[in-house]
Amino acid sequence: LFQSGVPYEPCLHRNSYVGRSFIQPCDKTRQSAIYKKFGVIRQNVNGRRIVLIDDSIVRGNTMRIIVQMLRKAGAKEVHLRIASPPVKFPCFMGINITTTDELLASGKDIEEIAEYIGATSVMYLSLEGLKKVCTL
Repeated sequence: LFQSGVPYEPCLHRNSYVGRSFIQPCDKTRQSAIYKKFGVIRQNVNGRRIVLIDDSIVRGNTMRIIVQMLRKAGAKEVHLRIASPPVKFPCFMGINITTTDELLASGKDIEEIAEYIGATSVMYLSLEGLKKVCTL
């Protein structure tokens, strides 16, 4: 971020006592965990354009709720930058996702993903970018 010239200020605080929402067994439990896990730092959000960076978007539940929270706190725009390519296929090695229907990016383009989440824009790291980073 420093090279981009975009100033960094935290806009969320995280309750470290709440476990991973991603692995909860049902959607209602996942959503409840997200609300308990994150809070907005309003003075760093109100009237500003926000760029959120995350490692991945799988179902989109967490980002959708966080974007709603940021907009409610007065964010003018919320842009997402994801440090991986879109997750479009299930992993059968221990993660509780067995169908492509559960994956937000499966069968959707960038605009549809942004609309579902409520973000101004969404950009993912390309597969080529991921390969480049992995060979550093």
